[in-house]
Amino acid sequence: MDFTQAVREALQPLTEDIAALCKIKSVEGDPKPGMPFGEGPAQALEAALVMGERMGFKTENFDNYVGHIEYGEGEEIVGILGHVDVVPAGDGWETDPWGSVIRDGKLWGRGVLDDKGPVLTCLYAMKILKDLGVPLKKRIRLILGTNEENNWGCMDYYLREVKPQLPDLAFSPDAEFPVTYAEMGMLQFTLERPVTEDICLKGGSAFNSVPSSARAVLPAELEEDVRAAVVKSANQSMYTVENTDEGVVLHVKGIGAHAACPKDGKNAISYMMELLSELPVTGELKEIVEFYRRYFGTSLFGENMGIAVSDADCGPLTLNVGKISVEGRKLTICCDSRIPVSVEVNQIAEKIRTAVADSGYDFHVTSKEDPLYIPKDSYLVTTLMEAYQKVTGDMESQPMASGGATYSRTIGNCVAFGCLLPDQEDTMHQANEYLELSKLEIWLKICLEAIYQLARE
Repeated sequence: MDFTQAVREALQPLTEDIAALCKIKSVEGDPKPGMPFGEGPAQALEAALVMGERMGFKTENFDNYVGHIEYGEGEEIVGILGHVDVVPAGDGWETDPWGSVIRDGKLWGRGVLDDKGPVLTCLYAMKILKDLGVPLKKRIRLILGTNEENNWGCMDYYLREVKPQLPDLAFSPDAEFPVTYAEMGMLQFTLERPVTEDICLKGGSAFNSVPSSARAVLPAELEEDVRAAVVKSANQSMYTVENTDEGVVLHVKGIGAHAACPKDGKNAISYMMELLSELPVTGELKEIVEFYRRYFGTSLFGENMGIAVSDADCGPLTLNVGKISVEGRKLTICCDSRIPVSVEVNQIAEKIRTAVADSGYDFHVTSKEDPLYIPKDSYLVTTLMEAYQKVTGDMESQPMASGGATYSRTIGNCVAFGCLLPDQEDTMHQANEYLELSKLEIWLKICLEAIYQLARE
């Protein structure tokens, strides 16, 4: 079918709805009655469901954990799995991250790529099918989670408590085009130790982000040493030294990125520790710096921890330190590892446990996910590839493996599909996340064609 005119008419209201949804600061907060992940995620879910109701769809809200927007008839279901929560904004923004600013043909704001923009693109694809009365044989269900950026408690609740009819086939628009047929296993863990001295180390905001900033407060008598170390550093531009009443403050500016792609960033925590290792620090701070340098350093692939491994589908394991803090006389290091599909997640966890067993640090697994693998020649992958190729004419790109973790792995017969295009800059989880509005028409055409092809037979 030719959807060209309907797509063009949808672009302005779609842009306005993405902007409106991205103004909601849906970062996980403290639980409140009826709001298991805080006010922001609950408000974003309700706003998305209201948009669905406005379009004439059936909607359901499952206790502000998960919501449904559904269209059509039939026993079988085509699922679309997305989320309305976002990671914290972090530092380094040139616009208000919650302002949905349109400038230079781009919509700027946290969530425009991950995942509010893609979710609403799929919602508008459903609207076009409904408005045109396109005959379909399957129901289409847009499933919206509220805790994807942390421990997926929303999907746990959905599967355990709601116990819905699950989609027969599905995709998650929470990655990039064309199709991600394999997702690496995921292990998130903390390393903790008590501290008795006054130590101030802080950096990062989430397990699954490469931290863009970090800071350490050091004794005033180390000022000369700190400034000299910065001058000698090969990464001098990353460091700023400030003399304050607290002491000498070392500020480190890195480059944020998604933990699944740590090579795209520059870990501010790791480079903070690298500089601290050049200073005559003593006591527990020296122990912490030595531990970090021994087990992490600036490596991205787990060599220092003894867990480096690779396979043909996914490439190397990655290891990212996403956050460090000292609170309540306890140091906590938050880590995220993406593990090739051929390796068991539990095997890596045990290797880490063994490696740090005598270090004085407690190892705690906070989240783990088994890998996803759907064969490249499956009906789902080939149909999505054909939809992508039909719209873009790109016959060169192939199905991919990824370190990303999407909702695809929570149900059977589901893969990640879009919405980032091969020629789009990936600013997910980074400062200045933006969506080129010229790409939105292509997004909508691809998602519309994919949903149509999956639901028509």
